[in-house]
Amino acid sequence: MTKKENLIEKLGVHIESKEQLAPLAARILSTLILTGKRGVTFESLVAELSASKSTISTHLTTLQAANRITYHTKCGDRKKYFTLIPDVMIKSMSQMLKNWKNERDLHLEIMEYKKEVNAQLPEDCSELFDLEFHHDYLEFLSQASASMEKLQKRLTEKHKND
Repeated sequence: MTKKENLIEKLGVHIESKEQLAPLAARILSTLILTGKRGVTFESLVAELSASKSTISTHLTTLQAANRITYHTKCGDRKKYFTLIPDVMIKSMSQMLKNWKNERDLHLEIMEYKKEVNAQLPEDCSELFDLEFHHDYLEFLSQASASMEKLQKRLTEKHKND
């Protein structure tokens, strides 16, 4: 296995589990990530991923419908060159931030409930909820969100200038 093939496989497994995609769809995305702006032809995907034409075609159609990939053509060449949609990472970050906010809100609600329960118990009671985890986790979400927002802003500005 070449270095690129190995990386396509590793990245594909990661994308597959993270994004709930079919294995081949994840490997198509991995290939496009590692190819960049020049793009990959349908024929190259069939050869590189050792998959049937119909299966590659089905996944390309699905990924296009999901606004994950697009294609361009080159003058004098009838082939389509598939690439990632440039702002797909920015959209992914927005979804991640939204999920983290929902998780934060849920943890705050759980923490408030536990505080109320703790207030009704004697201070030396062994059944008191330990709230340290929630404090630490909320701090992590806050820091991670701030870092993600900063990165998203930089990518958005770069995307506008491209």
